[in-house]
Amino acid sequence: MTAQARADHHSPLGSLHLQISRLLVVAIIIATTATGALIVTVLTQMPSGQTPAPGPNGLPPPPPNLRPLAVVSIVTGFFVLAWLAVLVVFARDQILRQLRQQAGPTPTGISGDDLNALLGDLRAEIASDRERDLQNLAESMAELTGEYGERRETDGYLSGMRAATGGEPPPDANVRALRRSPKR
Repeated sequence: MTAQARADHHSPLGSLHLQISRLLVVAIIIATTATGALIVTVLTQMPSGQTPAPGPNGLPPPPPNLRPLAVVSIVTGFFVLAWLAVLVVFARDQILRQLRQQAGPTPTGISGDDLNALLGDLRAEIASDRERDLQNLAESMAELTGEYGERRETDGYLSGMRAATGGEPPPDANVRALRRSPKR
């Protein structure tokens, strides 16, 4: 930027700077195409203002064909949407340009190496927290599994003692082997 351009930054000419992006160029091309399509459609599809000739034997004329009006409405909708997109993209580009001008230089408080070191420390802390949580979970699961096994063993022992001392016939137990014996 030259000194003259910096001096004119706050002048009316400086505010007319256009930020042209690829998206804006594409939107303008599409809007121009939609404008041409609308002009061609209006010239070729619009019905004439003449009244239709009366039908045979004095009957009323046939109803007008409304398909060209529907085509004109659709093309007009594309025209409006295309130019609205141009306005939105233009406004977005101007806002981004203003934000970039106001942002200024990046702060010099933290260098890239310091930031990488801080991020590395943070990653190490997160990894140690995750490892500690996994260890606590494994201990909890081992404790719950051991407690469940002891309960099952005690329940089985007590059930066997009741069955041995009681006068009731043993219930039909549906006992299945955990492992199948190998076939010979």
